[in-house]
Amino acid sequence: MERLRTSRIHVYGFIIILLLLVQATAAATSRCPAQQAAALLRLKRSFHHHHQPLLLPSWRAATDCCLWEGVSCDAAASGVVVTALDLGGHGVHSPGGLDGAALFQLTSLRRLSLAGNDFGGAGLPASGLEGLAELTHLNLSNAGFAGQIPIGVGSLRELVSLDLSSMPLSFKQPSFRAVMANLTKLRELRLDGVDMSAAAAGDWCDVLAESAPKLQLLTLQSCKLSGAIRSSFSRLRSLAVIDLSYNQGFSDASGEPFALSGEIPGFFAEFSSLAILNLSNNGFNGSFPQGVFHLERLRVLDVSSNTNLSGSLPEFPAAGEASLEVLDLSETNFSGQIPGSIGNLKRLKMLDISGSNGRFSGALPDSISELTSLSFLDLSRSGFQLGELPASIGRMRSLSTLRLSECAISGEIPSSVGNLTRLRELDLSQNNLTGPIASINRKGAFLNLEILQLCCNSLSGPVPAFLFSLPRLEFISLMSNNLAGPLQEFDNPSPSLTSVYLNYNQLNGSIPRSFFQLMGLQTLDLSRNGLSGEVQLSYIWRLTNLSNLCLSANRLTVIADDEHIYNSSSSASLLQLNSLGLACCNMTKIPAILRSVVVNDLDLSCNQLDGPIPDWIWANQNENIDVFKFNLSRNRFTNMELPLANASVYYLDLSFNYLQGPLPVPSSPQFLDYSNNLFSSIPENLMSRLSSSFFLNLANNSLQGGIPPIICNASDLKFLDLSYNHFSGRVPPCLLDGHLTILKLRQNKFEGTLPDDTKGGCVSQTIDLNGNQLEGKLPRSLTNCNDLEILDVGNNNFVDSFPSWTGELPKLRVLVLRSNKFFGAVGGIPVDNGDRNRTQFSSLQIIDLASNNFSGSLQPQWFDSLKAMMVTREGDVRKALENNLSGKFYRDTVVVTYKGAATTFIRVLIAFTMIDFSDNAFTGNIPESIGRLTSLRGLNLSHNAFTGTIPSQLSGLAQLESLDLSLNQLSGEIPEVLVSLTSVGWLNLSYNRLEGAIPQGGQFQTFGSSSFEGNAALCGKPLSIRCNGSNAGPPSLEHSESWEARTETIVLYISVGSGFGLGFAMAFLFQVFRGK
Repeated sequence: MERLRTSRIHVYGFIIILLLLVQATAAATSRCPAQQAAALLRLKRSFHHHHQPLLLPSWRAATDCCLWEGVSCDAAASGVVVTALDLGGHGVHSPGGLDGAALFQLTSLRRLSLAGNDFGGAGLPASGLEGLAELTHLNLSNAGFAGQIPIGVGSLRELVSLDLSSMPLSFKQPSFRAVMANLTKLRELRLDGVDMSAAAAGDWCDVLAESAPKLQLLTLQSCKLSGAIRSSFSRLRSLAVIDLSYNQGFSDASGEPFALSGEIPGFFAEFSSLAILNLSNNGFNGSFPQGVFHLERLRVLDVSSNTNLSGSLPEFPAAGEASLEVLDLSETNFSGQIPGSIGNLKRLKMLDISGSNGRFSGALPDSISELTSLSFLDLSRSGFQLGELPASIGRMRSLSTLRLSECAISGEIPSSVGNLTRLRELDLSQNNLTGPIASINRKGAFLNLEILQLCCNSLSGPVPAFLFSLPRLEFISLMSNNLAGPLQEFDNPSPSLTSVYLNYNQLNGSIPRSFFQLMGLQTLDLSRNGLSGEVQLSYIWRLTNLSNLCLSANRLTVIADDEHIYNSSSSASLLQLNSLGLACCNMTKIPAILRSVVVNDLDLSCNQLDGPIPDWIWANQNENIDVFKFNLSRNRFTNMELPLANASVYYLDLSFNYLQGPLPVPSSPQFLDYSNNLFSSIPENLMSRLSSSFFLNLANNSLQGGIPPIICNASDLKFLDLSYNHFSGRVPPCLLDGHLTILKLRQNKFEGTLPDDTKGGCVSQTIDLNGNQLEGKLPRSLTNCNDLEILDVGNNNFVDSFPSWTGELPKLRVLVLRSNKFFGAVGGIPVDNGDRNRTQFSSLQIIDLASNNFSGSLQPQWFDSLKAMMVTREGDVRKALENNLSGKFYRDTVVVTYKGAATTFIRVLIAFTMIDFSDNAFTGNIPESIGRLTSLRGLNLSHNAFTGTIPSQLSGLAQLESLDLSLNQLSGEIPEVLVSLTSVGWLNLSYNRLEGAIPQGGQFQTFGSSSFEGNAALCGKPLSIRCNGSNAGPPSLEHSESWEARTETIVLYISVGSGFGLGFAMAFLFQVFRGK
């Protein structure tokens, strides 16, 4: 019986196996439906292939479509059917769009992907998609579709995943709400780049919460979302991925900007499944909810580029294993310190806190070295005061990017940095690093390094030669340090190196020949050093990839020996120079390479080039020239062969040459400097071509006649200098309407009165009309110029009372009224402007009223308002030196009497202060309040009628260098306390009624008798009269030489704001002469 039962089991098993084999055989021999195969072949015929002549080669008639590339089949009740079509990334090109009639016959499709193809910007079919009712996955991303998303998408009720990203699609009619209404099974929604701006702000939150409450992935990057995230979004608790980034920077039809904004909701901290949260590049504000940091599954948190979003880093608990891998808080308003518990984020790979507007503080915690998985660290420009880098940083061996720019790092670069063998980018720029770079040189170090940024520190010593042999190094910047000594030759020049910046150092010696073996080099900047020797351009042009070369401002002698390269057209054609800087290179010949290469940025200034500017310098092209910068200034050129009429040049500088004749006229220049030449006439079409210019300097030429009225059409002009010419006539009213930032008409022959129609919104910073024949009164409408810093109307014929109203100009630093016919009292009752707390002349540093008809006594309280003269600025040397316009350094001139002579100061003084009231008719006592102007460098009250004694309070002028009280009626003794003025180098008390003994000691013992002559009752050295009445012998000759024997200059650099979009420095040259 048992044997029979066993036999039956074997028979049944055999039958089952046989049936399965029959079924499998039937399935194997079945083919996809002919109708679907025909539809697929028709679809193929509508495609083109970008790269290969044969598209989808397996798609052939009379073959089983289930075996075709990208096609999948499954058994169904009706037989085998096509259930999936994946043509993603196949390079399909269909300029006519999608053949819907073919595709929509595949009604059994569950998965469809046409991603990464090109459908030529065609729209999606308006109907037909609803026929693919079984679709669960639809991916049309980056497929080149455009226009409205059809309602048919909303009919796909089985959809689990929908990806329409990276295409110019939009939800308008139908709306986002209408399309989403029936997609209740959706789990993944990717709409990056789809225009959703038609919906009301925040409405998308309600739609998703109502229609797709079980969403797990949502990406709406660059969808033009606006408004705040609504509370309805809190119902999407299954979300694991949220990407709402890049929803700012858009504008509506009226030009109004909009962005995803408001506070980041605290309910995100309750999304327990959340793994990725990307809210970067939006307009969020308020405080970031700290609970989000503690989500157990969170791997990526990116809220970067939300500039008004605040918050701080929490403590990270040691319990459990944190999942966080990416933390990006860059360009936000976060603040505080990095907690020591940061070391608990063992999986952290990226930490970016850069650009937080200096709101972070403190140093790096030691625990950061425990982040052994960290590959990207950027703390730049966030306010960190890191001090010396700890040696433990060398334990972070996974680092590939380390950026610590502007982190107040001091000391030397620790040698342990050489342990970071995976490092690809190292940026320690703009810190306080000292010591040599060679300290990090060790065998095997930096073999993967691609970018090295060490600029703008105080590094010293030589430039290590090994850097130029690193096999993967592409970019190196060591500019603006104290690196010194010669550059060494090196072996194995790096084949990858493309950019080298060694400018602004103290390097000397010759340029190594090894540099000319860096065949991949594109940019080489060795400018602003002390390099010497000869450089042959023929060696440099061997670098056929070179596009930017700057050797300017060294002691080099560049030899233009490249004629043979020009003659070899094949070699010359290989060079594609973009910029060439050979300023101050002792050149006597223009490089021949310019015969065949048009250089976009050319600087040959400050050389010994002479003769005509040749017509071949723009590769022998005479038309359609379009270059950025063309600087041939400070040479010896005499005339122009180069035609400029058809050339478009943004920056053109021909200053300091011997060019003559009419001004050359380029097409639409932005920056034009023809100063210090011999030009004699202005072509009629010059002014009409200045419609877009912002800088025009024609100073120091031989131009004459009136200013053409058409200059008023140059509405973009911000800088105009016509000084030292022979212009005459009236000043055009438009030049004083307030649109010019700098106006200089100094030393011409302008006459008449000035227009008084300066408008509100005036942006003028400098107005210099010195040395003309102008008359009448100063225009009161200049009170609209709240940015005015310099007003110089000296050496004219103005007849007016003291312009007390200029005291209302909050930034006025220099006021020169010298040599006019101003009269009356100075000071008086302050102008009532409605703000009685506002101090008059609070920014004034230089006031020159010399040689007028002012009279009366000086009020002590008036000097108390000169607040800028009461501030001592010890460290303001050379601060404005680099704040210039496109590399152009400009100098203004102001005439004052200083030390009774013309004095030259080479160093840059940003805060020179001076009072010159000489040669007037002032009376009464010298105000004691002047002694509180502690930063005053020069005081000249000579040639007046002051009486009384010399105030002992003048001993408080610790910075005073020049004091002239001569030719008054001062009496009494010279205060003994004045010997404490140790900075005084010039003193003139002559021709008064002073008496008694001259103080001895300090600087007084260095002054000659001329400082005290004309005071009959004075005695003691250096005068010949002893105080007991006897003769003291010949007077001291020390420092008694005449002022005619000395010529010096004071230079004051004043930073002028970046009203042009570019900043520049104004230098004030004080050329001084003896008072009357």
